[in-house]
Amino acid sequence: MKGAEESPLKGIFMTNKFKLAILALIVAIVAVVAYLFTIGPLGNPALATVNGEKIFVAGFHKELKTLEPGYQDVVREYPDKLLDILINKALLLQAAKKEGIAAPAGKGTSAPGTAPDTETLIITAYLDKKMAMLPPVSQEDLNQIYETYKDELGGRKKEDALVLIQQMVARQRQSEEAERLIADLRKNASIMVNQKALQRLAVVPSGMETQSEDDFRKALASGKPMVVDLGSNSCLPCRQLRPILQKIRKDYTGKLEVLIIDINKNPQLANEYKVQLIPTVVFFDASGKEIFRNQGFMSEAKIKEQLAKMGVL
Repeated sequence: MKGAEESPLKGIFMTNKFKLAILALIVAIVAVVAYLFTIGPLGNPALATVNGEKIFVAGFHKELKTLEPGYQDVVREYPDKLLDILINKALLLQAAKKEGIAAPAGKGTSAPGTAPDTETLIITAYLDKKMAMLPPVSQEDLNQIYETYKDELGGRKKEDALVLIQQMVARQRQSEEAERLIADLRKNASIMVNQKALQRLAVVPSGMETQSEDDFRKALASGKPMVVDLGSNSCLPCRQLRPILQKIRKDYTGKLEVLIIDINKNPQLANEYKVQLIPTVVFFDASGKEIFRNQGFMSEAKIKEQLAKMGVL
């Protein structure tokens, strides 16, 4: 009888124990999921590995925040551009540390945004060391450059012009040397890019959608006047033009074809219409004949002014 009296309490105890075990399991699962999707590999995966050193999504977003808003939009659509810079930065930092280069004493900062960070200072010191090894520009080269371009120097005295020329040539040589140095580092490095993680970062903002060459050909044969922006989504002035073209498209619905062409995706059109500067805005009449083109940014008022000249009201 005693055993029979204990069994209900034992059942209640076991039930509560079972519930606690289930609750603990749920808490553990939630913790694991939270880790995976926040600071873990799913929330902060490696975008690239450079000689065994990882570049994480969190670092990418940290660098993104330092850019101006307009360029942030470009990078969100083309994250590979910023990743390429981060890879170069990692390579330069690795090379600097390999040569034992450290940041100049007292030049680091603990306040973000107030001065270059330690890594930037190390890279700068490394590049300064490499640039100091370049041979100086010879006086003979300076004189030759001066004689070649003296008519374009606006009557500047030779001694002043030579100082300016020397500075320009030095900057050019340093830029070329930096490019060569990075190219060599990349050539000898082990670089692996996580394309899936990179693609997940890419976002095309609303209003930045572009049309294809097939869309262009159809619009050209539509019997309507047409305005075409031959540009690129990676070009900041082109992006500033997009909202204006969207408004023009809306204001002239049924009267006008408005197309936005990314020449990086449609290089044949860029060659066919001899695009030399982007954005290039080209106006066509109803027969498909080019009437006018504008190189560079074009305001809404200027676009409408040209359309009025074409009789599109």
